[in-house]
Amino acid sequence: MSTSSPSSLQLIRQARLDLEQLLRDPLAAENFPASVNAMVQMIQLACQQSAEVALGTILLEIETPYPIRHAVDVAIVAELSLINLGQNTIQRASVIAAALTMNIGMHALESLLAAQEGPLSNEQRAQMQAHPQIGRDQLRMLGVSDIHWLDCVEQHHEAPDGSGYPRKLKGSEILFEARLLSLADRYCAMLSNRGYRRRQLADAAMFSALNSDAGSLDQKLAQLFISTLGLYPPGSVVHLINGETAVVVQRGKLDSTPLVLSLFNENDQLLPKPVLRNSAEFDCSVINLLDSRIIAGQLPLDQIWGDVARA
Repeated sequence: MSTSSPSSLQLIRQARLDLEQLLRDPLAAENFPASVNAMVQMIQLACQQSAEVALGTILLEIETPYPIRHAVDVAIVAELSLINLGQNTIQRASVIAAALTMNIGMHALESLLAAQEGPLSNEQRAQMQAHPQIGRDQLRMLGVSDIHWLDCVEQHHEAPDGSGYPRKLKGSEILFEARLLSLADRYCAMLSNRGYRRRQLADAAMFSALNSDAGSLDQKLAQLFISTLGLYPPGSVVHLINGETAVVVQRGKLDSTPLVLSLFNENDQLLPKPVLRNSAEFDCSVINLLDSRIIAGQLPLDQIWGDVARA
């Protein structure tokens, strides 16, 4: 590793490694809350260095086991959304800690479900609906005293219409940040391929996540989420009207006009050198999204984002 400060990519990778070790045996941690807060700081610094790289890891860094990758993905989305909302570092930290630990009450089950073919059994569904309360209790036992962190974990599956769990809270009884975690949880889950559910492309995942609350999602949260991520988040792979295949480098002035790096020509041949394109120009406009797995793991991220994405 370079002797300079860790890159955004290195920080995300380290947070994933540390979280995997911590959740494998939480009781082994000398100071569980401090361990989680160290990862929170890594994620916050990674997002500060490059929001584009942090978001890009959600679509392009997919080798980490699902439960760990998913928790860090949700933390990234929550961090960037709360920055967009104007919350300060300390306010955001409790929510990011909750994102990293929200599924501690079903960690073993989550690993099983990631590979399971077919729907959940009745017993698995019961375990899933109990996990927010179990998670809160476990975190208290592990020394977590931050009430906002604990409440976000307990409430991240509640729904404004009262159909959620475990306490069937309604409306303003649910913390705004817990509803944000719930939305980020659904969105990031839809971007991942699991045994019982096929992954969706980023635009479809956005629509599905926003519509899954049957009209109960408030407009403030919906607008915050869309303005933070857009339909073509960094790391998305897109097909251009000129026939080229490109990866989104950063958001554009409009959701439909991201800055992209063309990698393949109209004949699906690798370009000798990637070409930066502005999709606001008609000849380079985006036609549709492609599955990001076609380049995930094949192209070093520093070739897309430079030094902030060095491995």
